[in-house]
Amino acid sequence: MMKRYEDLDITDNFMFSKVFSNEDVAKDFLQSVLKIQIEKISVVSEATTQEDPFHKSVRFDVVAKDDVPGSARYFDVEMQMENTGELPKRARYYQSMCDLDALGKGVDYDELREQYILFICPMDIFGKGKAIYRFENREESDPNILLGDLTYKNYYIFKKYGEIEDESTREYMQYFATQKHESEKMKRIQELVEKYRRDPITRKAYMTLEQELNLRYKKGAKDKIKELAKGMRDKGVSMSIIAELTGLSEAEILAL
Repeated sequence: MMKRYEDLDITDNFMFSKVFSNEDVAKDFLQSVLKIQIEKISVVSEATTQEDPFHKSVRFDVVAKDDVPGSARYFDVEMQMENTGELPKRARYYQSMCDLDALGKGVDYDELREQYILFICPMDIFGKGKAIYRFENREESDPNILLGDLTYKNYYIFKKYGEIEDESTREYMQYFATQKHESEKMKRIQELVEKYRRDPITRKAYMTLEQELNLRYKKGAKDKIKELAKGMRDKGVSMSIIAELTGLSEAEILAL
C-alpha cells in the first residue's frame, strides 16, 4: 500500500524524486557526497522510465548529468528503503541503461564519461558495519591497477550517519534518518517537501502513479493465479478444486 499523500517525506521515492529534481538541490548533494566540482547540472525528469524494447524497463528516481562540454558525467541517485537482496545487480543494470542513453548510435566507446550510481539506504545491505561503501573496478591481485571504465557505485547507509566523518555528507544522511533540518541546506529541502505536499498538481501526479501501480499489481497477481491454476491442472488436480482455490471458471482453466 502506498502512503497517504499528506504523509510523504523525503525518504519516499516519489517525494525524493520531486525534491532532488531541483537542480540546485541535486548539484549541492552530489558535490557534497562525491567531493567533485560541478559547474552546471541538468536533471532528467524525475522517475523517468527508460525503455529498452528488448529488456526490462527502468524507473529511475533522479538522473542528472553535468552540462560541461566534453564531460557529460552521469549521476543516478536512488532512495532505497527496502533491502530487496539484489541492489548490487540492480546498480549494474542501471549503469548499463545510463550507458545506452549516453552512447548514441555511431558514438565511439571512448566518449563514455564518468558515471555514478548512488543508493541511499537506511540499512547496511552488505553487513560489514560501514556507513559508506564505494566501489570501482580494480585488478584482483593488484588493487592499485584500475580498470579505468569510469564507473562508480556508492551506497550510503543513512541510519549510521553518526559514523560519517565528513560533515557535509553526515548532514544529508542525518536529515534522511531524522528529518531534522537545522542548516539552510536542509531547510531548503524540507521547504520543498512541504511545498509539494500542498501542490495540487503534484498530488494528482502521485494519485495517477498510485493507480498505475495498483493496476500493475492486480495484473501481476492475476497472472500468478493463472500460472498456479495451469500447474495444478497439468498435475491432474480436479477442475472443481482448482476453481475453488483460484476463483477461475472451469472454462478459464481449460483455456490456459
